[in-house]
Amino acid sequence: MCQLFEDLVEIRVMEEKMAFARRLVARGKQTVEEIAEDADLLIEVVRDLTGLQLT
Repeated sequence: MCQLFEDLVEIRVMEEKMAFARRLVARGKQTVEEIAEDADLLIEVVRDLTGLQLT
């Protein structure tokens, strides 16, 4: 049961990070790298959110 709770918390934290990153992307004032750093996400995740192709 404890592991289940920890997994749910981890999912919720990731959802919050993604929502934060989406808000930053929508503002359009930061680079992908800055957003990834501020949201504590991988650059690839932020690029996926923005629809940018990986090079």
